Amino acid sequence: MPGGSRHDPGDPGRCPRIHEPLEFGHPTSLIVWHRTIKTSAGDYRVAVPDAAFDLTGRRAVVTGASAGIGAAIASRLAGAGASVVAVSRSGRVPEAAGLVRPLAADLSDAEAVDRVIDGVVAELGGLDILVNNAGRGDWLPLGELDRNYFDGLVGLNLWAPLRLCQLAHPHLAAGDDSAVVMIGSVDAVRPSAGGAVYGATKAGLAAVTVALAKEWRADGIRVTQVDPGIVDTPMASGVISELAAAGVSVNISGRAGKPDEIAALVHYLVAPAGRFATGVSFRLDGGAVALGPFDMLES
Repeated sequence: MPGGSRHDPGDPGRCPRIHEPLEFGHPTSLIVWHRTIKTSAGDYRVAVPDAAFDLTGRRAVVTGASAGIGAAIASRLAGAGASVVAVSRSGRVPEAAGLVRPLAADLSDAEAVDRVIDGVVAELGGLDILVNNAGRGDWLPLGELDRNYFDGLVGLNLWAPLRLCQLAHPHLAAGDDSAVVMIGSVDAVRPSAGGAVYGATKAGLAAVTVALAKEWRADGIRVTQVDPGIVDTPMASGVISELAAAGVSVNISGRAGKPDEIAALVHYLVAPAGRFATGVSFRLDGGAVALGPFDMLES
């Protein structure tokens, strides 16, 4: 081929030297295969991204993405090659994520929710991946609940992701192998005391996940959910400290999860590697739900 192919051993200029592989967990790391190409100019070690995890050319939106789990997801997808819009109330983007574009929107405001997808499509030119991460974790005894509290929590945790799916559908259906991931919680199956409404919103999200996977299968849109346990984020830091002080194990792993661990699973689910996954929730809780009553106290 004139000019040589990009893998032509006679064209070392097209074979970049790879000095250090990216560390696993780095926001821009990918699963890669390494191979050595011998040329007249010397040996070149080439990193070849695994196509099963490559998101080059994909367009994604992640809500609740200024910090914690959402920020980790946005950074991870951008590092895998996707063009990403990070939605948050503050309009901040995750640190060290130059490829992530901010969009300020308060998803507790129904009118703001209605404008998000149009803003994302205007920025990216289309949409292939929707990650509904924004939400609020509130625990309140039943006797203290009122309608405003109920409507606020249901509006943000359930209506907002449902509405975003509704608005995103035409754009997702226009693409090839589009994917939606809901970020739920283990409270969907094991709600805490005072978490009746919060647990109900996350259980409702799981129902939405299954229903949409069936409804949208003809459009080639996969819908899945990730249910984290306690994750080491600013929102959960107080709870983690209290449990540690009380000598209570949060899970079999004996530690809180890390945002990057949640992001890694989301990456799999939206990538070609996850094409067989749809209509299902993946629990990522370090074994929290598996603990029995006598397992909770540390020996």
